[in-house]
Amino acid sequence: MAYMLPHYIVNQGHPSPVLDYVWDITRGGKDFQYDPTELIVKMLDATIRSKIALCIGVHEWIIWRYHHLSDDVRPFQIAEAAWCGNIESDYMIYYELPLGERGPIQSVLFNSMVCVGKVLKYTAEYKGEWADSLGYLVSMAMHILPDPKPFEEWLECVTDRLVLLYPAPEDDPYEDIFNDHEEERRGPLVAREALDPSFDYHPTQAPELLDNFLRNVWPISSGRIPTTNPFLRSPEELMELGIEHPYRVLPPESPEWRK
Repeated sequence: MAYMLPHYIVNQGHPSPVLDYVWDITRGGKDFQYDPTELIVKMLDATIRSKIALCIGVHEWIIWRYHHLSDDVRPFQIAEAAWCGNIESDYMIYYELPLGERGPIQSVLFNSMVCVGKVLKYTAEYKGEWADSLGYLVSMAMHILPDPKPFEEWLECVTDRLVLLYPAPEDDPYEDIFNDHEEERRGPLVAREALDPSFDYHPTQAPELLDNFLRNVWPISSGRIPTTNPFLRSPEELMELGIEHPYRVLPPESPEWRK
């Protein structure tokens, strides 16, 4: 798997192995102290695709919290697949995870993975799905991170950026009642670098950045071993679904297209 946590999270160092938070699966999010209302209102003004990107970005912070405490590879695989699915929804195989362990690590990771899957699968159909998932993910991250301040600073920075660069268009609820134009309604592509405060990002860079990301996920022409991510469809499956150039964003005739 080519996926790696972003440097702006990894550079925070190793989080404390001490679990100093209350976790009771039967209480849902009742022990969370953070109120995500202001964040949700702010993100109302951003495109669907940028809202999904933010959810994946919060999931990456949650992965980082436990990456030395858990050997479960699924949170990483789902993060990689989710970034692909936010480029083209057919890339990702949507999933229902067995509940499994209920401890204060595995249960948090499970909830984070479920939220990411739901926001990708249901946001176009259910208008409130992104808000429920984003609100829960952020509240959970604030609850479990040993020092939530760097996360909070990152969150403020990237939400300002997403609202500025990816403003939501006017949405007519009767314009696409059968979701025939789901991909277009999600808005323009959002690269992972949009969530990196140190990267001088502009939306025009997204196609090339994402093309590079996909070429590393599934290096079709490089001779390297392709991904073994069980949450991603193979190029053959994607071609059967009508995707002419799987795991590419730029068309072959583009001057930026590279094998």
